[in-house]
Amino acid sequence: MNLRTAWSGAVIGAALVVGTPALSAPPTSAAPKVKTVTLHVFHRIFRNFQDRIVTPLGKEFRIGDSDYTGRVVEFVPDFAMDLKTRKVVSRSTEPKNPAFRIIVRRNGEPRDTVWAFFDLPPHFAPKSEIGFVATEIAFTNRPALVNRDSLAVKMRRMEKEEAQ
Repeated sequence: MNLRTAWSGAVIGAALVVGTPALSAPPTSAAPKVKTVTLHVFHRIFRNFQDRIVTPLGKEFRIGDSDYTGRVVEFVPDFAMDLKTRKVVSRSTEPKNPAFRIIVRRNGEPRDTVWAFFDLPPHFAPKSEIGFVATEIAFTNRPALVNRDSLAVKMRRMEKEEAQ
């Protein structure tokens, strides 16, 4: 099932359905090592809120001017979910369907754990307020991946217009 055509705001869908393969760099012998990920941040209630963050894995970042912070705690190069065990797995070491697990905190207290997918719409769990989309992944040992999805292209165009 192609999530791009099937997504209609379903919350669980993004976690259970694996999207179309991401545009990925040619396979190399070494597993990818993430240098930074560019995340676009969205808020479920405040539809006009958007933020862009470039962060390495493991470093806490502030979300806008809010009380929220986030930290990317896991990179899954080829995201899939075992539907029987509900465990996240990687089908390979190549970034074919990359995803990032993010811990969201409010005033320092853990609030949510969410996934940022590279080629899927923002994923909001049933109680999530904050959602993310990964739009670029810089690696230390291979060329960067730049998302060519229509949402990512739209976000980059808006950033350029704001900068002018």
